Amino acid sequence: EHCQTSLTQEDLPQPETAIERSLMEDPILSLQPVKPLTVNPSTSLADAIRLMRNHGIGCVLITNENGRLAGILTERDLLQKVAARGLELEQCAVQDFMTALPETGKPDHPLGYAIQRMIVSDLRYLPLVDTSGKPVGIVSSRDIIDYMATKFHTAGETG
Repeated sequence: EHCQTSLTQEDLPQPETAIERSLMEDPILSLQPVKPLTVNPSTSLADAIRLMRNHGIGCVLITNENGRLAGILTERDLLQKVAARGLELEQCAVQDFMTALPETGKPDHPLGYAIQRMIVSDLRYLPLVDTSGKPVGIVSSRDIIDYMATKFHTAGETG
């Protein structure tokens, strides 16, 4: 993305199946990303956890004063950085436990991009941002699995 050369069409294998075509051509937007829940960096861990629990989600995005993505706080962050430390959650700010500057994607990136970034960086959640870096959605590994399962099922019915 930063080398100023489009590599999306260079030496790519030609997709032979509908599933391969889907990975290379369908945009991340096909996953119908949900609107992310956002908090500011000074939000308490207790409030962030309450928000995650009340909405049944595994992460919140942290945005700066301009609304740009500054970090992500996930269940994994809570398990690895917070659990069993005996912290006073009301007194702890998410900025001290979040993953700063997380990997991101754009809604128009191909599904294969999201899968590659999530595998390489061992992510369960991929925030989607607009051109100014503001969060516009989030996709989970579960969203991708569900989408691909539907594609496999559909391909099985037609093939």
